[in-house]
Amino acid sequence: MASGRPVASSSVSRALGLRWSSATIRNELVALELAGFVYQPHHSSGRLPSGSGLALYINGLSVSAAPPLTVRRVVDHSLAQRVSGASDMRTTARVLSELVGCVAVAFIGEPRRAVMSRLDLIVMQGSYALVTLTLGDGTVSRHPLHLDSRLLESADNTVIGKLQERLRDLCIGKTLDEARTYLERKVADQEARFDRWLGESLRLGLLLCTMANLDPLWLQVAGQRMLAQATATGSGGVDALAHILGLLEDYHQLAEVLCQLLPEPAGDGLHAEVRLGRDLGSLLVGEGGGGAPPMCLVGCRLPSHPDGEKTGAVALLGPDRMDYEAVIPLVEYAAQALASRTCA
Repeated sequence: MASGRPVASSSVSRALGLRWSSATIRNELVALELAGFVYQPHHSSGRLPSGSGLALYINGLSVSAAPPLTVRRVVDHSLAQRVSGASDMRTTARVLSELVGCVAVAFIGEPRRAVMSRLDLIVMQGSYALVTLTLGDGTVSRHPLHLDSRLLESADNTVIGKLQERLRDLCIGKTLDEARTYLERKVADQEARFDRWLGESLRLGLLLCTMANLDPLWLQVAGQRMLAQATATGSGGVDALAHILGLLEDYHQLAEVLCQLLPEPAGDGLHAEVRLGRDLGSLLVGEGGGGAPPMCLVGCRLPSHPDGEKTGAVALLGPDRMDYEAVIPLVEYAAQALASRTCA
């Protein structure tokens, strides 16, 4: 778990002082491989845990209720006062990043409930488009989106104008939540399966509703440089790195993605959620083919704010090999500490 190196039968015997021979241990590793819990990168190597193996290991951990006292003091000291802005969370994000050696995200936000009053689409270089969205409360947000390059090959300004008009017809006069529900229902309609431009309008509308739905009042990210090594191996590592770095620059979509991946706390106490590989979802690991990168998200949603509007989360994103017994209680403690400072 610490190094990510494949485990060989001889190293298992040596580390644990087992009395069985290497051949017996290899037979057990083969049985685990057939069950889907480990895999062999190449014929002469040792084994690595698969996603199923990691999930089984994490679910079986006996996690302590709190991190060590020295770690708690560092987190508390980084939040020495009431949180009233992004700068107040900057130190905390950096502390969490350095403690674990991966990306740390902390945010407080609130959902946007105003009605969409104006939508403008401008096609930029290549297949990029910039969508400017104006809400009824005067809030303006701008979101770069990818258009379908195959449709753009034969499109002119008139066709692009019609795409904009369709988006307006689908979205204007609705809140972001109302529009998303309406668009999801329209996606299932038979018409969208035959009209490619309608299908593209629905896809763009859903992306826009997702990216603009949450207003991250305060958000801090630390440790982006640590992602390169984490995604350097495995299928689709380069593409995943590019996608995640882009997501980390878009605070609106990042906050929305975290809210989708991390359930709201239920009952007493805060409990961290662990998402491995493909469980991170296409929004986080991209929509291209290939396997999921060896990544993991350990995050915790903050309890509801007394005013019922604000939400937030603390999350760590890094390689799937990490000290989960230490990381899980650290995330839970940091989320509780941040929640107590924002509600004070």
